[in-house]
Amino acid sequence: MRARVNRILFAALTAVLIRSAQAQVVTQAERLDPNVSAELQAFKAKVQAANPGLDVVSVEADVVKRAVLAPRPQPVTPKIAIFVKNQTRTPGMDDEVDGVRDRIAAELAGAGLIVMDKSEIADGFNRFKVTTAEERAGLVEGIFTGGSTVRVAQMLGCDYVMLVSIIGASHMGRQAGDKPVTVYTLRMSTKVIEAGQGSSVYGANWTNKLPAPAQYTDGADAMNYYNDLIDQWAASTGEEIATRAPGWRRAEAADTTLVEFGVSSTVDELIKGLENGVRAPNELLDEMRRLVGGVTVELDGATVGSSPGTFKATPGLHQLRVTRQGMRPWQQTVNIQPGATFRVALELSEDGLRRYQSLEGFRAAVAVGYAEAALRKGVKINFDTAAWRDVSVGNRGNEINLEKKEIRQNGAVNQAVGGQN
Repeated sequence: MRARVNRILFAALTAVLIRSAQAQVVTQAERLDPNVSAELQAFKAKVQAANPGLDVVSVEADVVKRAVLAPRPQPVTPKIAIFVKNQTRTPGMDDEVDGVRDRIAAELAGAGLIVMDKSEIADGFNRFKVTTAEERAGLVEGIFTGGSTVRVAQMLGCDYVMLVSIIGASHMGRQAGDKPVTVYTLRMSTKVIEAGQGSSVYGANWTNKLPAPAQYTDGADAMNYYNDLIDQWAASTGEEIATRAPGWRRAEAADTTLVEFGVSSTVDELIKGLENGVRAPNELLDEMRRLVGGVTVELDGATVGSSPGTFKATPGLHQLRVTRQGMRPWQQTVNIQPGATFRVALELSEDGLRRYQSLEGFRAAVAVGYAEAALRKGVKINFDTAAWRDVSVGNRGNEINLEKKEIRQNGAVNQAVGGQN
């Protein structure tokens, strides 16, 4: 009886689960006719043969069909960021760089690509704290020399990067029969790089000439004719890319798995050098290092903890910033991979130099701070001073004299336990 109740409860639970997920699973139950089903008739004969003293009164069976539904993958339109560089010295060509970008962007809009506008590109740089014109110019220049394409693509979140170079723009007088003409020549280079590995998926050099009667070109602005050639280049390149883009390799989706990485600084190493002879649990030592060190770690503009420490982030490029009062902020774009460790060398700022007077003065102040923290925690310390035995710094009533193995604070003298000299 209990087994039957359990079967009923299981059947009821199954029905509830199927109904709750009916958007994903479609079921259909069907009872087999024993007079028609060859499978049931064979089953009946098999059971009857195994039980000669009994009669098989009836046989029955239900067939349940299930179909699992999944959302149909939606096509993802790839993003492309366009950068244009003028390599000519033609007067007025620098002013046309944005126009070149806008014209090719208009052509690519019909090629199944989403073209990032200038504000999106600026926002991408801002997320990684690349805010100055000099920093951005350096990154863009690196793209054209092949050094930072993948890095910039990750910052912007695009699938492709297009590099357009205006290589040459010139004009000269010629004779067409008995009529003088001016021939304008424009040379362009176009390259498209995918963001995953930084490999090229498209490249082309384009050159075209535009002759114009000299009577119309004398004294005219040459940029009017170069603009006509730029229009021709944009139309031709856009048409070719629209044909080829569907076959381009797509960048792999970004990995969202978090990986661990470590950050330490020269301040942490200084504190670690004070710990020889300190007896305390590791957890307490870690707390004192962070308390005395005061080094803050930021990732992509958000504070993630103190140094030294281990943190987690998605693999790839991030903006790492390490700061401490009295030190110059350290900031750099880093490539975070599993197990990566970043050792940051911090230097005294101008305010730090005024406050500590020298690096040795800073070391002495850290030693005083460490001794105070140890005193509050009830930890006995044994400073290893062999590496800086000549330090003797006094400042506003606080003095550390490592040769005498003592720390003087506001007139009180604390002996350093077992100190070396």
